[in-house]
Amino acid sequence: MKEIKLLVEDIREELEGAEHYAKLAAQYKTDDKALADTYATMASQELNHVDMLHAQAVRLINEQRASGVVAPASMQAVWDWEHELMVDKTAKIRALLDMYKR
Repeated sequence: MKEIKLLVEDIREELEGAEHYAKLAAQYKTDDKALADTYATMASQELNHVDMLHAQAVRLINEQRASGVVAPASMQAVWDWEHELMVDKTAKIRALLDMYKR
């Protein structure tokens, strides 16, 4: 499904942005608190975008299942793999932001 591919690509981009901003927040934490706070906010916003895009992917998958369409095993395997990578990266970014807040 081309929509899932697009969503995965967009989620990857959002995660890259979130990671970039979270690292900058940590970098500027002691030197420029206002700048660091801005980067932390931007990282959080990117993670919110990830959540929104993920919800759409789940919605599309559930709608397909409800209509009786079964994804080929290879497509499901790719989604499962991508999803696991996204969850891991999101957790790492959230940990960076948690460390920043301390």
